[in-house]
Amino acid sequence: METSTIKLTYLDMIVQCIGFLRTRGGCSRQSIKAYIQNFFKKSSTRFDSALRNALIKGVEQGILIQNKQSFKLAPKGKQYLKKFK
Repeated sequence: METSTIKLTYLDMIVQCIGFLRTRGGCSRQSIKAYIQNFFKKSSTRFDSALRNALIKGVEQGILIQNKQSFKLAPKGKQYLKKFK
């Protein structure tokens, strides 16, 4: 799937990042930020606030699980990830 032809939300990018990195304890906010900036070439003046809001929205919807400053996929998030494969 080519990401340049599809309009992805920040939550979509976060789910793809966590699914790609597959760290056991979850991905830190800094590693998610670095991955999105490098892979998706996102860097705007509102990037930090958009990323923070997407993380909050993902936790509220049950897609992400937050443990301190790390985030990992919930079971609902793993189903959400399948739409990108």
